Amino acid sequence: MLDVKLSSVIVGANSLLALFNTCACAGERMEAQEVGRALKHLRANSKMSLRELGRMANISPASLVAIEKGHSSPNLATLHKILKSMNASFAGFFADSGEGDRSPVFARGQMAGAADKHREYRFLFPRRGDIKFQMVHETIAPSETDSDWEVHDFDVGGLILSGRARLEISGRGQWNLKKGSAFYVCAGSRHRLINVGSSQIKQVTVAYPPRY
Repeated sequence: MLDVKLSSVIVGANSLLALFNTCACAGERMEAQEVGRALKHLRANSKMSLRELGRMANISPASLVAIEKGHSSPNLATLHKILKSMNASFAGFFADSGEGDRSPVFARGQMAGAADKHREYRFLFPRRGDIKFQMVHETIAPSETDSDWEVHDFDVGGLILSGRARLEISGRGQWNLKKGSAFYVCAGSRHRLINVGSSQIKQVTVAYPPRY
């Protein structure tokens, strides 16, 4: 189940502010029904049919209906595909804009986060015009043994803080990573990172431009 922890008002676009302005207290969680309503609202604003969105995200319309009604909770990889198909930012769906505060320092309590059964993301920076890349602290549980393949329209680099992983890039090969290893994946590369150890992977990733 998708478990989204709200540290501030968390939205996917300015049009969602009104929808979630009652969820601004620290510690609240966006449940499956709220995620579904937000996605349906965003799809309506994008003027996309279920069939069109399903085709672009490679998800059946029936599955999308279940998600929008809150009967099914997407994992983070599926949610990312849905948002990308609507030209919406994954990080922006959770992170406050932060435009009112130009401080160069970001306290942990101000950071938005999202989690599913296997992964937890903490977005270190808010969405702000003067911030030119996105930085994410990620935790991947050893229970995730078959990660989804991903393709991004941005470059992503990372540093493994703990645990053991295998990076696979389609058409290029695979590499074993451990604590202290760094990696770089160019935009457009089909790739995935798999936990091959018995403990959590903790890593920090950077996306440029900040479209994650």
